[in-house]
Amino acid sequence: MTDERPTGPRAAPAERPGRGPRSPGYEVVDHTSEVTLRVCADSFEGLIQEATKGFGALVPEGLRGAPSMDVRDFSIAGLDHEATLVAWLNELVYLSEIELWLPEEVQADRRADGLRVRARGVTLREPFVGVKAATLHGAEIRESDGRLEVEVTLDL
Repeated sequence: MTDERPTGPRAAPAERPGRGPRSPGYEVVDHTSEVTLRVCADSFEGLIQEATKGFGALVPEGLRGAPSMDVRDFSIAGLDHEATLVAWLNELVYLSEIELWLPEEVQADRRADGLRVRARGVTLREPFVGVKAATLHGAEIRESDGRLEVEVTLDL
């Protein structure tokens, strides 16, 4: 019995049209199914408000129903501000897809144990399934000219 393991330098994985390199154990496939939400505000609480508006702009007008009269309270926790913002956006994904509700007016208060959000919104006629999740990939809150800025990637 002979040992048939390759010796010497390994050959690069073969290129395949329309796809990334191929290897016996994995394949890299490029995806373009995401959108970046850029948010700018004077405070972290403002970033939450603007991110809510930005998410809402993705929901088609035809899905929006009547304004909801209820006020909802949320407690959001994350390891840092970026994780808390992403957790809030993922809460919006859940609300718009499962509970058929979209916050439109939010009041955010930062606390020692996380973030408290009080919201009013609209009911949706059907689930909004346009966004699957918000990700932490590349999310970094930066200060520029006295304002906070962040980009959050949303998987579609």
